[in-house]
Amino acid sequence: MQLHAVAFASFISIVLSQSHHHDIALAVDKTFDLVDFNPKDGHLQYQELSMGFDYMDTNDDGVLSFEEYINVTNSDPIQRDIFNHYDTNKDGVLQKTEYVDTPFRAMDHNGDNVVTRHDYDHFYTNMIHHILQQQHGHNGR
Repeated sequence: MQLHAVAFASFISIVLSQSHHHDIALAVDKTFDLVDFNPKDGHLQYQELSMGFDYMDTNDDGVLSFEEYINVTNSDPIQRDIFNHYDTNKDGVLQKTEYVDTPFRAMDHNGDNVVTRHDYDHFYTNMIHHILQQQHGHNGR
């Protein structure tokens, strides 16, 4: 699990350095294999994302500080934007609801607790586009 969490988080940084939609979509698709590991069945279950959060929460306080987050990702400046995107209540830490529950529910359209590769790709590609647009001052208008 440790390797998967680190590889996924680092790969997201690489994905965010891309600017072409097709390149981002391909890179996001590759991350699916990093998080679909137990069982490796072509579908993402809640516990797979949850275990990644638990691994990153090194002091076991139930939240991720930015320091814990960048220990697994990297210190690339884009990581602050990603962290802030997940921190929806703007309290400076990530609860599991923000980092795992809310994204998982958004991806699990039919509520069967299984996320398809397509739904995963669509969700994270859109998230990355949103962050990049914010960085470049585009607000969708």
